[in-house]
This record gives sequence, structure tokens and C-alpha cells, in this order.
Amino acid sequence: MARQARPRNLPVFSEAEVEERRPVLLAGIEQFNGGFFFEAHETWEELWLQSPWPVRRFVQGLIQLAAAFVHLMRHEYPGTIGLLDAALTKLEGFVPDCLGIDTARLVAEARRARGELEKLGPARFEEWDRGRIPRIHLADQGRAPPA
Repeated sequence: MARQARPRNLPVFSEAEVEERRPVLLAGIEQFNGGFFFEAHETWEELWLQSPWPVRRFVQGLIQLAAAFVHLMRHEYPGTIGLLDAALTKLEGFVPDCLGIDTARLVAEARRARGELEKLGPARFEEWDRGRIPRIHLADQGRAPPA
């Protein structure tokens, strides 16, 4: 099925409009935590396309994190490691929290996952326990939203 073209040069959201779209962010978190990484990626793109900087960079980090685990599920080691690196580079700038997400915890868990995968290397990375995939936790609750 062909992917629908996304419009370019859309107007940038105000801070209030970003906050109004919090349900989109939360829907992506629920998808991510449920193991639906591709769907989370697609959901967050809706928010990312019109977000102002620096929110745009943060959401792009979430998208890249989800994409890293899409690559893991497809047994693609280089894509997994490369996208984890890209996601960490972006998300590390938003510690300890952003948009209500506990980014300190997310970054620590993503960094741990990346280190474990790298240690296993391309020949053995599929042995990695996928139960160790990070979950996204809300900063104000200290727990992940239900999946």
C-alpha cells in the first residue's frame, strides 16, 4: 500500500496548539509501550510535522527511538544502532523531562539497551531480551501509561 504524501510547509503550532495535541503524544506512547513501534512512529509524525523548535527536535528523537525498534524487529542491526544513536543525541538535550515525559529515565534505558545490543554485536544481537526495550514513563506519574 502506498504511503500518503504528507503536506510540506505547514504552519508551525503555537505552544497552546502543541498542548492541545497532547492526546496524539499519549497515543504514540501507548503504541510504543505496547510494542507497536511503527504505529508510534507514524502517530508522532503528525505532531512532529508542525511542532516548533525545540519541541520538533524532541519529537524527532521519539520517532527515531521508535524506528530503532522497528529495525530491531526486522533483524537489522545497523539500523537499530544508528537510530538509537540519533535518538539519544536528540533526547539527551531534554533531560530530565519534556512534554511530561520522564526523559532522564527514557534516555538511561535507551542508552542501556544500545550498550547491550552493541556488546552482542551483529552476529548475536537477536539474542537480546526484547523485554528490555525501554518503556516511556510520564514524569508526573513515575510510571508508564498502560499499554
